[in-house]
Amino acid sequence: MSKIEFKTSSEVRIKMEKALKKYGDFEIGGILIGRKIEESSFEIIDISISDEDRKFFFSSFFRGIKKSEKLLRYHFKRKSGYYIGEWHSHPKFSLSPSYQDINTMIGILNDKNYGVSFTILLITKINCNLLEYKGYFFHKELEKIVELKEVSEQKPSSQQ
Repeated sequence: MSKIEFKTSSEVRIKMEKALKKYGDFEIGGILIGRKIEESSFEIIDISISDEDRKFFFSSFFRGIKKSEKLLRYHFKRKSGYYIGEWHSHPKFSLSPSYQDINTMIGILNDKNYGVSFTILLITKINCNLLEYKGYFFHKELEKIVELKEVSEQKPSSQQ
């Protein structure tokens, strides 16, 4: 599992960018909803923006559960996607996971309430007014974190 790919829709990127611009220098985030495309390929189809508890700071935030649970129920009922991880911003820091980020993701892997064998972490920021992000893959059976490779959305053949 050395090469793991992901893609995001333009709707997800727009939603993320609006949240980052709204919260500026404060961290914000939520959950990732997605689906597995192939063995080592995932698609992020939706995100929550967990701002309902209004607890965000310069270098951390608390993810509320109300909006995340509502989004999970929405996709579960429609069988359109499922929980695949977390996202948050690093407005003034690198797109690398912090020690706390890593511990949080390992905690999710070990939490029976989540019931997952893998999870994805997407770290985002606005740089020169453009959305930037990097994805990381955590798995119970892997000893290291794998940086994800983004694949772009496929354009219809008439536009290529």
